Amino acid sequence: MSVALHGNLRDFGIGEVFQLIGHQRKTGVLEVSGEGDRLRIAFDHGSVVYAEQVGAYERWALGDLLVRVGLLTPERLLDAEEQLGEGRELRDVLEPDLGAAALDEIAELCTSETIFHLLGRQRGSFHFTPEAIVHGRDPKDLLPAEQILMDGLRMVDEWNALDPLARADDTVFRRESDFESFRAEQTHESPARLGAAERLFLLIDGRLTLRRVVDLSRLGSFEGARWLSVMHRAGLIAPVQAKTTSGLRVEADGGGWLRPLLAAVPFVALLALAALAWQQGAPAPPVSVWAEPDVARRAAVDAYGRRLRLAIDAHQIEQGTWPKRLDTLVGPADGARWLAGASAAPYYYARRGGGYVLLPPAP
Repeated sequence: MSVALHGNLRDFGIGEVFQLIGHQRKTGVLEVSGEGDRLRIAFDHGSVVYAEQVGAYERWALGDLLVRVGLLTPERLLDAEEQLGEGRELRDVLEPDLGAAALDEIAELCTSETIFHLLGRQRGSFHFTPEAIVHGRDPKDLLPAEQILMDGLRMVDEWNALDPLARADDTVFRRESDFESFRAEQTHESPARLGAAERLFLLIDGRLTLRRVVDLSRLGSFEGARWLSVMHRAGLIAPVQAKTTSGLRVEADGGGWLRPLLAAVPFVALLALAALAWQQGAPAPPVSVWAEPDVARRAAVDAYGRRLRLAIDAHQIEQGTWPKRLDTLVGPADGARWLAGASAAPYYYARRGGGYVLLPPAP
């Protein structure tokens, strides 16, 4: 009689769970809960068959990813979901339109993405249930848990050394140069990998977010961020900041001289109005140093928050540990009063899984 395995990731890390399942060549389903979701990994004799986020129905994550990579419209997915039931799975409904090869590719991407995010987790609970796994894949094509663990942990370790902007889902990049000159410098990369990198590069248009670009490239979070990090450091691409409430676009690199000017625009306008009123004999409006308009406050929040994030990432890379406090990295006096008025409330900083959450104080 097989016995289920369950526990807490704080006491028994996910790497140890994978090693145990692989070493004992277990067959069954591992479910990991925590951080607001539930992940499922199916094993056949210690090798991974598939991995996915648990959703409303079987293989829900496959449909979600098909939409994100642009192979399926949300409307077509809803239509396919209505045809499920009576033994029909999502793949059965979609295969006549998309083809087996495309579905296999996205299923593999779904598995690798799920395992990559799973291996970075340090909190949550797990439960392994021994059971038969029905699938049509050749056992020789399945990767052993130990190999997946080794490759995945390497990627998790390298993730923190990548460019922080290349890891942030909301970063928007623009092209700065042509890809051919970049290709000539990558003498150690294979033509296939450079072809994938060029596909990623061509999706960059100064409007799409990093998350959308990586999804459409089908490279996966780690490989996409790795290439974007290399491209950014080589000067092939540069980040673009989203539009402010004034409608002006500020470049994140090289826009440092412009940002203070933009922040000062509301004050210049206010002083101009005061001078005009004085010339006309009307009393000047009162000016408060803490009454910043939204555009100035937002610009300050953006600039100070970016400094904090860069300082946190630099500390982790240089020291190998996450900082316990923020005021030892960036002095609060030069930014906190901008952000929170006279109260000077601090930023909210907390570790989450393999990273952290940084939120500005309420205005």
